[in-house]
Amino acid sequence: MTANNRYIFVLLKIYVTIVLIVVTILSPLNLSFVPVLLLMWYLFLWRWPFNANINLLTECFIFFAITLLLSPHIGSLFSLPISLPVLILVDSNLKNATRSMVYRNTKYNRGLTNVGRALLTIIVLVTSTSLLMGSLALILACTVIIIYFISVVTVILRGLPIKPVEEKQVHQRILAGSEGDVHVELNNKTKYGGLLFIESPYEWLKITPAISFLKENRLVITVSLTPMLSGPSLIKLKGYATDCWGLTQTRFEIEAIKLHVIPRARYAVWLAKKYMSSTKPGNLPIISNLEAIKPVSGLRRGIEYYGSQMYQPGDSLKNIDWKHSFKYNELISKEFIESQGRPAILLINLAAKNEEELDKLGYNIIVSAISLARNNIPVALAVYDHEGVKMTTPLLHSNELMLKILQVTQELVIFTDPLKYLSTVDISRLRSNMHRLRPVENQASRVLTELLQLEYRNLDNSVRINPASKALLEVFRKADKQSNIIIISQCNHDAEALSFNAFQLVQKGNTIIYV
Repeated sequence: MTANNRYIFVLLKIYVTIVLIVVTILSPLNLSFVPVLLLMWYLFLWRWPFNANINLLTECFIFFAITLLLSPHIGSLFSLPISLPVLILVDSNLKNATRSMVYRNTKYNRGLTNVGRALLTIIVLVTSTSLLMGSLALILACTVIIIYFISVVTVILRGLPIKPVEEKQVHQRILAGSEGDVHVELNNKTKYGGLLFIESPYEWLKITPAISFLKENRLVITVSLTPMLSGPSLIKLKGYATDCWGLTQTRFEIEAIKLHVIPRARYAVWLAKKYMSSTKPGNLPIISNLEAIKPVSGLRRGIEYYGSQMYQPGDSLKNIDWKHSFKYNELISKEFIESQGRPAILLINLAAKNEEELDKLGYNIIVSAISLARNNIPVALAVYDHEGVKMTTPLLHSNELMLKILQVTQELVIFTDPLKYLSTVDISRLRSNMHRLRPVENQASRVLTELLQLEYRNLDNSVRINPASKALLEVFRKADKQSNIIIISQCNHDAEALSFNAFQLVQKGNTIIYV
């Protein structure tokens, strides 16, 4: 509100206050409490305006009240002009109420807002009452306010098109699963302003700002998205706009972004080929795209944590795992090994449940291989799917590893596991429970121990025939048994086998890393 508008607003408030005081003086003593209460309420809202909609309804009520209360003293034809300045306050409060409005999700392209519906209902009720009472003052007041709203709606229909903004569509290339921000420019086509609401139709897409004022000719919104491989190529945003009086609302769509989603696996293949070409004799391995690839988490130089075991006399107190000690009510000690210079085994499960997982799996396989190759770590491959072992190799180096990896990614398959698991078996906890029950001599503990042993044997038998176990068995015949084992899997048909084998391999001094 500008300074001039604020000045006019204050003058009109003072004018209404004076009129209400005059009405109180002119009213009979037995009816004077009505204008007195109305005056007190009006002054209270002027001093403490707590809700724009309440202020709007109060101004509408004041318009009818002044006309009705003055008509017995000066006549209906003269009381109406005195109440007309209140319409300016009604107009101002309408625009103020618009700022706090929210949109309604409807199926109609244009319709009334909640404020528009409420005012229409009030006008219909007051008009019906005035006709039943035969009050000329109320009939004239209703006629004037109906003419006012018809004029406002006519201006709205001419100045607010159904689609009040025109977008400049953005063509965006982005890697599947990666985060990105896109700035979309909107050109304002309205004449009188209003509110613009933009709603995201997807969970992976956020819009800032979601609410804008239609004041400037040019608006810019920021669309933050993390697209999926199977997502839409044309991003359509839901838009809603209300006029500056907040009486009507339009619904439309904004075709904001033409999205070109690059599959992660395809991008990773490109990185692999780029890496291989850069490491040929005579070429310098300087590739800006590969600098973003971080080493596989866990393959740092120096001392590496690989597991925990029950505390033994002589273990360093610095290595006690206090968190797990409190959890299991026993002292548990961390074990560390020197991982520098050790070879690695890539244990790869080729099966995924859908295209999205398949794409992510291919990307993880290739990027992990590039990371190992760049660190000159010898790598053996153990590859399998839900049907059996597909490939095992001895230790490979650099380009030889990348050639094999590119072959492996061509064999990725979609597999829907009919079995559903609530959670993966915790082998460490199972063995710890068995260990605790051994010293206890009673019937209940013996029965429970037998049940735990039966569970362990059944798990051991099922794990032995799993392709993951067979792949590990074969690769250890060709590679060093003291290795960093990197597991790349969606943990579907091999979940229990990986958990069981990981526990045993850690006990033997291997390092397990999940990607």
